[in-house]
Amino acid sequence: MFYYRRNIFLFFLAVLNGHAIGKSNHFDVLIFTQYWPQSVCLMWKEESTSHTCTFPRDNHEWTIHGLWPSVYNALGPNYCNSNLPFNKTALKSLEHELQEKWLDVEQGRASYGLWQHEWNKHGTCAAVLPKVNTELKYFKEGLSLLSQYDMKHVLGKANIMPGKKYAATDILNAVERVLGKRGVVVCRKDKNTGKSYLYEIEICFNKMFELINCNGVHGYPTNCDHASVIYPSKVPQDYHVIQV
Repeated sequence: MFYYRRNIFLFFLAVLNGHAIGKSNHFDVLIFTQYWPQSVCLMWKEESTSHTCTFPRDNHEWTIHGLWPSVYNALGPNYCNSNLPFNKTALKSLEHELQEKWLDVEQGRASYGLWQHEWNKHGTCAAVLPKVNTELKYFKEGLSLLSQYDMKHVLGKANIMPGKKYAATDILNAVERVLGKRGVVVCRKDKNTGKSYLYEIEICFNKMFELINCNGVHGYPTNCDHASVIYPSKVPQDYHVIQV
């Protein structure tokens, strides 16, 4: 009986401290994920014709999805510390830049919805590192990584251009050729046509924010149909989008 009560006590103590029992904020690698707005919009509109999308001013810009602490061969950790709640006022100085480079393509959510989700789910886990131990630092670092590793320029240097089809290995090899490290290529399928679209590209960093190979992370090296991946230059005209 004592053992049982002690376990109950430890469970509630863990909850009060913002961690589920057995939950750990340990991670091996940081995954920096950029997504291609045209593909994101296409999949969002596929869910409902009433959905609209928001693009960056430059339609050929990749935008940030997130900076995700991860363990090898698994997902997570997630939602590591409820004692670090999202505070939108902390991002006031970055808001304009975030709306352009870390925007929520899926129009209609709360303006801070994506940032709140990314901080609560991933930022609170990354916060064990001094470089990203506050909300402001975490989002600043994401913007800094985009300025250094923008996939528009990475793929462009390898002549991987929107509006064409590629083998998944061509995209993977392009990232490695330009950056010197292996990344992850993520695709989404159009459920109506079965066509595979380039959706996200992930690159990986160690805890000192040094670029490393993504070997061993969940989904490596790709979930794409290897023979034909569409890198769309625009969303089909029957999909309504809003230009920010």
